[in-house]
Parts: sequence; structure tokens; C-alpha cells
Amino acid sequence: MLKFHIAAVLALVSMTTVQAGEGWYESFEEAQSAAAANDVPLLIHFHASWCGPCRQMESQVLSRAQVQGALRRGLAAVEVDVSQHPDIAQQYGATTVPRDVVVMPDGSSRTLNVGFKSVSGYMGLLQGIAQVKKPVQQTVSSTSIVGLEGFCPVKLLADRKWVSGSEKLKETYRGVTYYLSSQEALETFRKDPRRYSPQNLGCDPVVLLKDQKAVTGKIKYGAFFDNQLFLFDSFENRKAFKQTPLKFTRIQHAIKVDELAGQRFN
Repeated sequence: MLKFHIAAVLALVSMTTVQAGEGWYESFEEAQSAAAANDVPLLIHFHASWCGPCRQMESQVLSRAQVQGALRRGLAAVEVDVSQHPDIAQQYGATTVPRDVVVMPDGSSRTLNVGFKSVSGYMGLLQGIAQVKKPVQQTVSSTSIVGLEGFCPVKLLADRKWVSGSEKLKETYRGVTYYLSSQEALETFRKDPRRYSPQNLGCDPVVLLKDQKAVTGKIKYGAFFDNQLFLFDSFENRKAFKQTPLKFTRIQHAIKVDELAGQRFN
């Protein structure tokens, strides 16, 4: 295993498709997005072309069909070449390779393995972190979360108009219920709820980055960037966002409804 110097650069996040037949996502950004969307662990296998043990892992372990199959069950996996992505290596402390790091849905990360791992050992590693989702019993709760204070998200994004939605025309996305202003708007929202919903479940991206807290923003402090709506807890935070928006949007946050703190509980 060899040590190497790494530089710090943040990576942009994008949506994804899985690399056919190999169990790995094509890029770190794709795997990160898939892990967040499916609420499963992100497995990062760090390697390098100049690393002998890495090549041994590739030919004797990672290429095996049973390993590739396991990579698609309950996790999102990606191979990262540290020579090409020193920023990601630095972020997760990958100073030696081969190395496997897991990032759990709550954002915590840890190193699972350093050095060569046998097929049986690697299979055990994958099975130990794969998240098997169990059926969730549906319950009726007296507490609900209404997005955008009841305003129609489709009219807001498409026309930049604050139009009240109807309780009879509603759709729930990621635990947040949105009211739509017409049947047409409802159908439009259903086709692509991610596009029309506020980013970060409506949480202030400035607070998320600085304090690592999910604080819901207020609609009066909303702002559009790259045709997406962001909400802020204060005028000052919105101003800071507008000055350097990429600083607050290049990192994807895996937020869950039960982590929200703010004013959208009715």
C-alpha cells in the first residue's frame, strides 16, 4: 500500500444510472445521489492504477459475479481512483489503498477495510453493511407536514406565482404533503415531484452547511437557483446564498422528515 498527497476540491452532485452488470455506479456523484434517494449506505472502494494489491482485488475479488450481485443489494457502491479524485480521497481519509469506506444514511462514515480482502471476507463486509428494508406499518398520525405552507409548488416553479393549493388535490413526497391548485398541476407534480419540491425538504441550505442542522426555511425568504427553489430561515442566510450559491448547493444532504425542525408542522 502506498501513500500519496491529496488536494481539496468539492465534487458536484448529479443524478444517476447504475453501470450495467457490474454492480458499481459509474461515478461517485451518481452513487451518492442513489444512496440518498434510496436511503441506503454508500460504499466507496478506493483504489489506484499503480497499486498492486488494488489490481489483485480487481481481478480476484471485485470481478466475481457473487460480489457484483451483492453490490446491488441494499447499498450503492462506487470505485474511486484516488489519482483522479484526490478531493474525495481527502474527504474520507483514504491515505492508503485499497480501502473501503462506508457512509451511512445518517451521514456518518467509517473505514471498513484496508488492504487486500478475500472473496468470502469481502462478501461478509458487504452483507454487514447492506440495509434490508422491512415493510413499514402504515399508521394514521395527527401530525402532518404541509410543504410551502399550502401553496402550489407547480405554479411557483413554472410561473413564479404564489397560488394556494387545495386540500382535495394533494400529494405526499418524502413525507411532506403538497397542495396543488388544479388537477393538471397535481398530475404534473406526480410525474416529477423532485423537480417541483423545495430543495433539501425545504431546509435552509446555509444552516445545513454551517451547523449540520435541518431547519426548515420560510417561504418569504425563498430564492431560485438553477430553476430550483431554496428556502431560508432568515434574510441574512438568503443573502449569503445568493452571493455564492454553488458553495451551498454542490453538496447533497440526505435529510429525513423526522429530522426537520421548523414551522411546517400542522
